[in-house]
Amino acid sequence: MNQPTENMLILSQEVREISGQIGTMKRQKNRATDNEEKERLCEAIKMKQYQALFYIEKMSNLNKK
Repeated sequence: MNQPTENMLILSQEVREISGQIGTMKRQKNRATDNEEKERLCEAIKMKQYQALFYIEKMSNLNKK
């Protein structure tokens, strides 16, 4: 398998895993009653979303090569 395709598969798997983590954190945030916990989860969700966007951008750059 050539390197760009292999990298694309790895990045795609990472994005799927992060997406699952985000979904779990969103459910936890919806169930949380403590405002501090909700804020903490909201920040963690944002960081995971940024991470996913970074991987998606890397995937886009690999497609351009």
